[in-house]
Amino acid sequence: ITLYTIATLLLAITTVGSSAQDATDTKQLQEVVVLGGKQKTLSNRGARILGTISVLTPDKVGYEVGSSLSIKHPFEVEEIEFFIISNSIRNVELQVAIYSDSAFTEVLGHPIVVNIPEGNRQRIVAIPTERTLLEPGDYIVAITFVHCDEETQQQWANSDQWDGQTRYQMMKQSIQFPLYLKAGYIRSTSTDTFEKCPANIGLKVKGRTCKKHP
Repeated sequence: ITLYTIATLLLAITTVGSSAQDATDTKQLQEVVVLGGKQKTLSNRGARILGTISVLTPDKVGYEVGSSLSIKHPFEVEEIEFFIISNSIRNVELQVAIYSDSAFTEVLGHPIVVNIPEGNRQRIVAIPTERTLLEPGDYIVAITFVHCDEETQQQWANSDQWDGQTRYQMMKQSIQFPLYLKAGYIRSTSTDTFEKCPANIGLKVKGRTCKKHP
């Protein structure tokens, strides 16, 4: 599975609840208090790979790309941040998720969907819709390309019929992300298994360290 990059092909680019689970979540919230102090940013993105980008085109709807994250102390998620170099696709929606690395289970109570306008140099901030507490462990923070303009998708569905000039023009329709030299994860649909890839797009998680009541 690959996504296009400039200079090299480095990176291609639900919760089912129950009353018992709700009771467990409530108990966990009661056991945790937020420590005072400054906001903390968690990131495992590595060094920026200058001169390269990761590109999502309209035919990649459904693709998901993520970064690894290691948490040493209980942590309350306040926002998830990433950067877009440019977007030239209409009506783009991206979904943000956090998964437990061991079982690839989504830990956000509800998916976070963000609308991405057309334009350059966008700092995107996704805020959980409910309180999200992460226990110490390894996680994957990821974004999924869930939607774009339907007419554009239909045009890309017929890409095998394009001539060279048409292909050149249509390839300008893309979402471009910076690339960082640290292993990431990727899959083409939500039913596929995550695969490791050699780079990531620099997702960051901001929040506060927590502690449990004695």
